[in-house]
Amino acid sequence: MRELIGKLEVVDDDMASALRVIQQFDGLVAARASMSAVVRAVTGLAGCPAGFHDASRASTIRFAPDGRTLDAAQEHSWPRMAVLGRPGSAVWLERVGPDGPLDTLILERAAQALSALAGEATQRTTEAQVRIACDPDAGGDDRKNAARRLGLAGPVMVVVGSTVDLATPWRARIGADSVALMPAAYLLPEDIRAGADLAESPIELPTALEHARTALRIAADVGGLAPSLVRYDDLGALAEIIERFTPAAASGVPDVSRIDDLLAGHPWVVDTLQAVHDQPSIRRAAAMLHVHHSTLQERLAWLGGQLGYDPSAGRGRQRAGLSLLLWRVSKSDG
Repeated sequence: MRELIGKLEVVDDDMASALRVIQQFDGLVAARASMSAVVRAVTGLAGCPAGFHDASRASTIRFAPDGRTLDAAQEHSWPRMAVLGRPGSAVWLERVGPDGPLDTLILERAAQALSALAGEATQRTTEAQVRIACDPDAGGDDRKNAARRLGLAGPVMVVVGSTVDLATPWRARIGADSVALMPAAYLLPEDIRAGADLAESPIELPTALEHARTALRIAADVGGLAPSLVRYDDLGALAEIIERFTPAAASGVPDVSRIDDLLAGHPWVVDTLQAVHDQPSIRRAAAMLHVHHSTLQERLAWLGGQLGYDPSAGRGRQRAGLSLLLWRVSKSDG
């Protein structure tokens, strides 16, 4: 083909360019190249950034024309070409302005190469199907097919944590999270640190996954006074607050930073505020903390002076509760 391309360059440069595209992707397939190598080839041929989303691995890669890796967060706004044999996966160009003359050919050949390089055994694993079923970027049919292959029907509970050890075959690592899918009737143990939400049907799994991640952001350590298993449905309006604050923004709230300042020399501050917020009386809160009620009253008097409000009554109680919520968000991963 190299000789043919050389001859065509003399009489038909466009045809020669098209054949160079075909030759490059055929060479990548023959060499069993990586997914990254294929996407880098796309950027080099098109002269603009390009990306590839692999639903079975819950991963997105993007590259600049010079081969630099780009952040994976910008892939949603570009027209995509589906990759056959890789359900829910697609490749795209991020061209600003008119399409290039070879854009369609480049995407078609890239999609064919990615399809040919797909690890069929990997695509059919339970983990891959869980990722596809939970992937918001996968098409509705791909998610439904993945759920059908898993045998999921009706309501499904999505449980998310850094490590989730539950008796279910439907588990996968998605990003930094361990994700488990459970029948809705499954009784979740309380001694795990996780967020959970119910998807009424498998097609709603991506939304339930995001809700479970929101709940996880305020889950306490196992054995603490606050819940370590948090259900999204229990949050109500609190979910709106959690979703609107990044950890950095939450850390910047003066009431939150004040809690951090006090914790440095008084490790009982958070548990004390939690107990007083959760219990209807000082005596009940003291019993939860395993201290005498007079000791708790002394702590609260000191806290009131440090915080500038009484955390045990009225608006001060509400303020302390919201400060604790944002303090947990500030310590979360996302």
